[in-house]
Amino acid sequence: MQGFWGLMRAYWFSSRWKEAWALTAIIVVLTALGSKAGVWIAEATGELVNSIAYFHDPRNSNPLNSMLSAAGMLVGLVVMKDIAFIGVRHLFSTTLHRKWRGWLNTQFNDALLDKNHTHYHLQHEGCEDGTPKAPPDNIDQRVQDSIKGMTGGAIGLAMGILGATTSLYFVGMKLIETSTVVEGFQFLGIYGSAILAFAAVALYVPVNTWIAIKLGGLLERMTSVIQQAEGSYRGELTVLLRRSLQVAASRGEAVQRKMNAELYQDIDKTWGKLNIVHSGYMSFELIYNFLAARVVAYGPGLLPYMSGNIGLKSYVTGAELVNSLISQCSWFIHVMPAIATLRANARRVTGLAQAIESVQHPLDFYRQTGRADFKFRSQAGVFGLTLRNLELLHEGPVAKPFLTAQDLRFRRGEWACLMGASGCGKTSLIKAINGLWPHGAGEIVLPE
Repeated sequence: MQGFWGLMRAYWFSSRWKEAWALTAIIVVLTALGSKAGVWIAEATGELVNSIAYFHDPRNSNPLNSMLSAAGMLVGLVVMKDIAFIGVRHLFSTTLHRKWRGWLNTQFNDALLDKNHTHYHLQHEGCEDGTPKAPPDNIDQRVQDSIKGMTGGAIGLAMGILGATTSLYFVGMKLIETSTVVEGFQFLGIYGSAILAFAAVALYVPVNTWIAIKLGGLLERMTSVIQQAEGSYRGELTVLLRRSLQVAASRGEAVQRKMNAELYQDIDKTWGKLNIVHSGYMSFELIYNFLAARVVAYGPGLLPYMSGNIGLKSYVTGAELVNSLISQCSWFIHVMPAIATLRANARRVTGLAQAIESVQHPLDFYRQTGRADFKFRSQAGVFGLTLRNLELLHEGPVAKPFLTAQDLRFRRGEWACLMGASGCGKTSLIKAINGLWPHGAGEIVLPE
């Protein structure tokens, strides 16, 4: 789970693969049915508009009945799609979201709280290519908010891709089925109107998708920054509540207030910039949707309609089909903010996974930033605890020992009093015995 795609597919290849694939299969079927229902709704819309247009036609013997029947069919199809297909799919997709997030939470929980004390080592600075590397910030925010946002966003995007694919198939087949010759484009044959419709979609969607990608990249970077800022602010408030007594006793409220204000200022600045980009993206999307539904969708069928090759019903049905096709193929544009958030969340989750992996061998990890040559052995319990040639150091390649112990033995059942001035290394010695001091050398022999 240290890479994006590995993280995305891990749940589906885990021990709970049956659960994951069963929920996925149900979502796929319901998405396909929803796309097919879009074709039925387009046909019903054309029928309704046609019944209204020819309401006063003398040849229409029962105009009211025709109009009400068409309206009833349209409403019934919309209700069926929104409840039986989309609503039920939402239930299964949220269930998949809950199960996937729960599984990922368990994986990180187990990794952080293993016998290796990963959660402790993870908070120390590392080194990469000779450059100091800071520990992952706001681990709680990564495990909770980032995993939740990432899993939900990934499922939504996957359903968008699937919906676009199935819609392209069903709507495309219907456009080809109802295609006709277009005057001025006779060389295209009976597939003229369908080819014009596909060409309109192919020209309109990719250009605007390119614009969306550029804006989405900016959204992604800013979302990642604000997530880090939000996590730091929340983490500082959490720490404050844990050390509330010390802050009150030292009258440190003024310092804490200044610290909180500085942290929130980072949030506020990024948030302001993010709001500007979001507003611009919203305006772009609204204009895009209007042109798609009112101009691009009705353009391809206008020529055959004007030349009399198709009637009003076929024209409206074709326009609705093109609009449905554009809408489904535009999922990338509609969900670009969600994609930006997904990638930002995934980066934070994979970053945590990489950091966890890097501390699986603590001594190798600490050797990147200083000397780490502790040797741990065990001996019979009757001999107790033995320390030989122990040296404790701070970080850095040329650090000198601040505490040494040539030969110390603590027998089983003995009491020992460790004394010294504040800062001389008493706590550091206890940490070293437990394998929790990063830098130094020596042999520590623990009782079995």
